[in-house]
Amino acid sequence: MNRLRSTPSHLRFLVPASVLVASVFILIGAAQIPRQRVSSVEDWTHHHLLYSRPSTWATAWKVQQEPRYWQQKIRRGEMNEPRAVSNSRATFDDREAIEARRFENSANDGPGADWARDPFRFRGGPWHGPERAVSFERDWGTSLGAGGSTGVPVNGTTWFPVYPAKFSFDTTATPDCTKDFVVFPTNLAGKSTQASIVAYNKLYSNTAGTGFCTGATGPAVYWSYNTNLNATGGKTTGTVATSPILSVDGTKVAFIENNGGAGAILHLLKWNANDGGAIGTAVNPTTTTSWTSCPATGACMISITFANASADTGSSPFYDYTHDALYVGDDVSALHKFVNVFGITGAAPSEVTTSPWPFDIDAANALNSPVLDGASGNIFVDDLNGTLSYVRETFSTVGTCKTGSPPCIGSTTVVPSQIHSLIDAPIVDSSTQKVFVFYANYDGTNMAVVQSDTALSANVPTLTGSKLNQRHLHAGAFDNTYLSGSGNTGRLYLCGGSGTGQPTLMRVGFNNTATTFPNKTGTMNTTVDATVTLEVVSTVGNVDCGPLTEFFNANAPAASQDQLFFGVAGDSTSATCIAAGVGCVMSVNITNIPGALTIGPSIPEIMGASGIIVDNNSTSAQASSLYFSNQGNSTTALKCGTTTGVGCAIKVTQSGLN
Repeated sequence: MNRLRSTPSHLRFLVPASVLVASVFILIGAAQIPRQRVSSVEDWTHHHLLYSRPSTWATAWKVQQEPRYWQQKIRRGEMNEPRAVSNSRATFDDREAIEARRFENSANDGPGADWARDPFRFRGGPWHGPERAVSFERDWGTSLGAGGSTGVPVNGTTWFPVYPAKFSFDTTATPDCTKDFVVFPTNLAGKSTQASIVAYNKLYSNTAGTGFCTGATGPAVYWSYNTNLNATGGKTTGTVATSPILSVDGTKVAFIENNGGAGAILHLLKWNANDGGAIGTAVNPTTTTSWTSCPATGACMISITFANASADTGSSPFYDYTHDALYVGDDVSALHKFVNVFGITGAAPSEVTTSPWPFDIDAANALNSPVLDGASGNIFVDDLNGTLSYVRETFSTVGTCKTGSPPCIGSTTVVPSQIHSLIDAPIVDSSTQKVFVFYANYDGTNMAVVQSDTALSANVPTLTGSKLNQRHLHAGAFDNTYLSGSGNTGRLYLCGGSGTGQPTLMRVGFNNTATTFPNKTGTMNTTVDATVTLEVVSTVGNVDCGPLTEFFNANAPAASQDQLFFGVAGDSTSATCIAAGVGCVMSVNITNIPGALTIGPSIPEIMGASGIIVDNNSTSAQASSLYFSNQGNSTTALKCGTTTGVGCAIKVTQSGLN
């Protein structure tokens, strides 16, 4: 018999764990099952909860309970046509591939029933167009409103990254110009017809009208809403200034309105296609308190004010697919939990206020976005005091409680020797059970990335250059070599500092020999990679690089499949951006761990980009793209489409990809 490849080849994708059904099956010969639709979600959480290759059966079983694991594989084109396998001679790689098919979504069960899926993804198959080279260029920019900026709260040099959220209707078919959409917050104060959140479709287009969406010269508004409404429909005055998240079937959106002294509000929106229009012609959804009381047609929204009436400046919500729960922090160090969020069981959404919820994490310091690792059951969150903490949920299997029993605050933390604000969420590799946090002032002299385990039992600090210019360090990104390996190969890329503090691209490797942690797998080196030529990315010292985004495109030429994307808020060293002098979005080819880090195609953008998402690895024109908002209002020299003085939602075609 033929043997399966090492990457999972074939599965029936899941919705929440409540509708997971174990189902092992092996295909013999060339027999085929009809393809079914496979949707995919991409939001900020997919940049902070990652999966390298599981190295044991136990790890593989744990991480495969999480839909984000499968979504990562789908986006990276890792679902290939299977070959038959003999169990008696199967290696672990083979068995992992079999295990990848253990989960099946019932087409007749649960809230995701309308999208039963079977992702038979044939790269280069009949639903892809021919390979074509594309340039790195802005396909379109569309207004997020006058003065709306980008949804990024700015306080001096402190800014919290904001990502749009993308829904791809069917990753096994040609891109869908109507049902694929991307959601942006506007950071605009609520008015009766002013959009606080907006979604665009007809994404695969460009200003020349030559994109995949025939005839379109830019995106269309799919829906837009003024969501400045409380639980009873009363008007509120806050802004949506953090990242939104989507339900796994894309039909609902969760996001936070920072309503200042009146308390932040969790909004849960069930949208309706074609509601609203441009930023100034949005509509109001029907307000309700439970999903069962939504109108039969049209949009509805559930709004829940934080129980302690605190503001939320920089914490985006994290959704737990398995338990239909949501976690989010606030400005006074409270970690909140909401249940029945998207109505999986039919119960009304609510905040958990039974002690010990909400948790007081760290003495009134504002929290960043939390990250729940399903494998350990721990929630990791850092704050503006520089402390990384964790909370043990009732299903936690790792760590010990500071007091009491789960749910509880973990007994250990990671604290730098020099107090310094953390303005980005940690990254968790669920497969290796390692946590990464990024410090711009670790010890009074140096920037650093610090690695710990999911019990925060020990840590490995790696110094990443001079902190002279007192800027901040946003989250890095792992290359494909790391993510396709078992956590002991590849690199973590980040934007550290040169000897004079200028933003500088560098990387850190991994080993399997250090004894710092009980589990050696994926332990980080204690120094940055000295064999690579580092790249200074800005001529201005006191500006931030945005968080880094990596994407592996299986349809690209072999020499350029793995790309790194990021923005810088000030003058870039990219020749393309130097003349504009307004900030830059850049690409770097990191395929196969290159010996030098060299800036590739770049585009000028006002103050660079905030959080960048990448949609897929389609070969269709304009359908493998980056989405982001920039950090300043458009100018005469650099307009948003044809408009000045507005924040801008932007789509850029991936550099050098097919």
